[in-house]
Formats: sequence, structure tokens, C-alpha cells
Amino acid sequence: MIRRPVVALIVVSIVALLSGCGGGGGGEAPPADAGAPAPGTEASPTAPAPAAGVTDRSAPEDATVFEPFPEATGLPKAITDRIADRQPMAILFVDGSQQVTDEVRSALDDAIKANGGVIDLVVYDLGKYVSLDASGQALVDTEKFAEDPKAPEAIALAAALKVGITPYIIMTDDQGYVVFRHRGLVDRAFLEMHMERLVD
Repeated sequence: MIRRPVVALIVVSIVALLSGCGGGGGGEAPPADAGAPAPGTEASPTAPAPAAGVTDRSAPEDATVFEPFPEATGLPKAITDRIADRQPMAILFVDGSQQVTDEVRSALDDAIKANGGVIDLVVYDLGKYVSLDASGQALVDTEKFAEDPKAPEAIALAAALKVGITPYIIMTDDQGYVVFRHRGLVDRAFLEMHMERLVD
């Protein structure tokens, strides 16, 4: 799981966005890992709040969602255009270095084909900017982040949708509502069942 790297990436990107593009100021630059506890102290153990409506296959009932797509600044044009065009879509957040990425992507591709290909797939590889060191701490590759003009949009979208772990799938209907959330490994049959609602 990649909860820490994604959260660290979101924090670093928000700090970068709030601090502007540099220039002026004359003050010291903030430390690279502003969210890390001071040396010799421990971070307070806070359990992350579960994302609302995350599908839990161990539950007896399916926890699908029906919520408006979040409005936020800096969202990718590829997403906002599809919402405006009333195009159902699946948004997949991955870390390309995880072994489950290919399996989840394959299941999603197969489910989309089985439903006539009327659902668009948009994929964001958040792992391009984040890695873990030997101690498990998140390291953000600021050079790669700065080189990719789409990185801020991907991070803004992940933050707006409250994505804190990869792989993570969001599905939207033709009205622009988020109707499905799932984190982790998933199979084709499970995805097909939820996609059928989008194409009826």
C-alpha cells in the first residue's frame, strides 16, 4: 500500500501551490519534509479516516456512493471535459511500481470492453513522483514532479477525491456523480457489475 507516499505528495504539492512559484520573499525555504515530526519525537498515531463509501467486499451489502463530483481548482481538463460532456468514466490512480497495478488495470480494461467500451478510462500514476526509503518514509522526487506539467493536476484530483492509497478506482455516471469507489485489488466480475449501472 502506498498511503504515506500519496499523502506526502499531496502535502508537498499543496505547500508548493500555496507558496507560489518562487521569486521574491527572501526568507528561508521550508524544509523538504514539513509534515515529519521533529527528530527525537514521534508522530501522534492517528488512524486515517476511511473514505466515505469505499466498497468493502467483506461487508454483507455493497457500499456504493452517489455524490456530486467535487469542484476544485486545478482539476485536469481531461476530467472536467468528460464531466461537462456527460461521459461516464473510470478514474484509476496507481503506483506503477506496485505488482497489483497491472492486474487491476487488466481487470478494468476487460470490464470496460465487456460493457461495450462506452466508459472512458483515465489513469494517473502517482508513483512516478513518490518512493519509500528503507525506513518506510515517503520521499517525493521534486525534480520529476517539477518536470511533469500534469503532476499538479493529478495531485489536485487525488486530493479532491480523497484518494490516499493506490490502486484506487472512482467511477462517475453521465450526470457527473461519483457512483463507485474502490481501493485495492479488484476482479473483472465485480467491476462489470458496477459498470452495468453506468451504461443502462
